[in-house]
Amino acid sequence: MKKLYTTSRYKKRNKSRAKRLLKRRILSKQKGISKNFNGQGKSKELRQEEKLISDYTKITAPKHFSFIEKPEETIKFINKLERLYLNNSSVFINLKDITYLDYSAVTILVSVMFSFKTRNIKFNGNFPRNDDLAKLLINSDFFKYLNKPIGQKLEYALGKENQIFTRANKEVNSELGYLVMAEASTTIWGERRTCKGLQRTILELMQNTNNHADINKKGEKHWWLSVNHDNPNKKVSFIFIDYGVGIFESLKHKPNDNKWFGWFEKIKNRLIHGDNDEIFKLLLEGQMHLTVTGQHFRGKGLPGIREVLSRNQISNLKVISNNVFADVSNNKYVKLKEEFSGTFVTWELNEKNINIKWIA
Repeated sequence: MKKLYTTSRYKKRNKSRAKRLLKRRILSKQKGISKNFNGQGKSKELRQEEKLISDYTKITAPKHFSFIEKPEETIKFINKLERLYLNNSSVFINLKDITYLDYSAVTILVSVMFSFKTRNIKFNGNFPRNDDLAKLLINSDFFKYLNKPIGQKLEYALGKENQIFTRANKEVNSELGYLVMAEASTTIWGERRTCKGLQRTILELMQNTNNHADINKKGEKHWWLSVNHDNPNKKVSFIFIDYGVGIFESLKHKPNDNKWFGWFEKIKNRLIHGDNDEIFKLLLEGQMHLTVTGQHFRGKGLPGIREVLSRNQISNLKVISNNVFADVSNNKYVKLKEEFSGTFVTWELNEKNINIKWIA
């Protein structure tokens, strides 16, 4: 028997058998890899998500998701969504891997989602892995707008620290400004105070929505207001979004009989480079109005809001419109590489801002 194991015939047969077994193991391993790649070896949760989004275009949000801190990255993301919206494509937002999220991003996401819902285009997403960020998203009004129709009625929940409001086809709602002021002042000073600058800012922005409405969608005038209370630091931050065409696009399409028609020719001698950041500074300072119309501005619109800031009635005013980021409080105006088709405004109210005793 021992001699049999040493014969060339046995050695050849044994070698051939070993090759077959090796080939079988390799094929078995390859099948396992293929099976796992196709989802069979994935977790139940992952398979359910893939099934859910099979009919959607998946878009991943920026890791540092903030319209204030990372405007160019966020605008690039929003513009991708806008292109899908124009193509009637269903969208699934991937938020799993974000490392930072604030209310500026949540509010702009809600405003975009609303556009999809008005055209019955599917819009969905997942939660951040980070528990604190997931909680922030839950505590915002994001899911209220995701899971129920958006109507004309303006809802206000007394005592809710973080809320997002919208209004369609109605430019101004003075009652909202009154209620927001009452609660904001209570957070900051422990009692109701009259904050005329806050009221004026909200009303001016509501009215401004009509001026910058999409010229191709007359009657669709939506604004979005996010109110976020910071009780420990005794301040309230505000975000206002007018998802229209933006200030500069609006100026380009003024009719012949409008006082702003031909505005660029009238101000170009005051410009060094002629870029929008320079123009925006002139606009906010009221110099553009004086140059174009020959009259001092009457405290309306964004120049009026800058006036409110200069009187210390609000703080930390920032504006993004088209391709300009304006940190108005610090007198910094920056031209962006990406262009946002709308106007974004954020500001704060805190203990240092001027207020007067509440008169019921």
